Amino acid sequence: MDLKAIEKSLLQLDEYPLEQWNPKLCEGVRFDIDKDANWFYNGSKIERLNMIKLFSKLVKMEGESYFIVTPSEKIPVYVVNEVFSIIDFKKENDDYFFKTNTNEWVKLTKHSPLIVETKNNQPYPRMELNQNISGLLTRSLFYNLVSEAQDNGDKSFIESDKTLFYLN
Repeated sequence: MDLKAIEKSLLQLDEYPLEQWNPKLCEGVRFDIDKDANWFYNGSKIERLNMIKLFSKLVKMEGESYFIVTPSEKIPVYVVNEVFSIIDFKKENDDYFFKTNTNEWVKLTKHSPLIVETKNNQPYPRMELNQNISGLLTRSLFYNLVSEAQDNGDKSFIESDKTLFYLN
């Protein structure tokens, strides 16, 4: 069995049928994602980006809890902020694209919106990536985005995919 070949073929899949997989909970194992979206397995930091990419595609939310699911395993994931960190953005034509900490670019759309809430009296800007899984924009990235924003009275916004996304 060639693990690198298996890893490569699994990473090529964009989506997994997570909603169809409902295995029993595995006891005694866990994943943790810290405030900077660093991944840990049973307390050990996962350094390989491809492994993080693979695991991140297997995360699903049930109620208020996150899990990594496969057809035969369900492992709890304890997340401090969000599953992903948004580390960069670019504007192409009239659309914005955001880069996750797994080096994947996601177009800002009404289906993957930017939502800015307030937590602890600070902006909490996150982008919904898929089915209740979000990425938190880094503080410096958010302020760079704000500097590009347009104003509409007392509201600042950016436009992407013919949709306005408010930053305050």
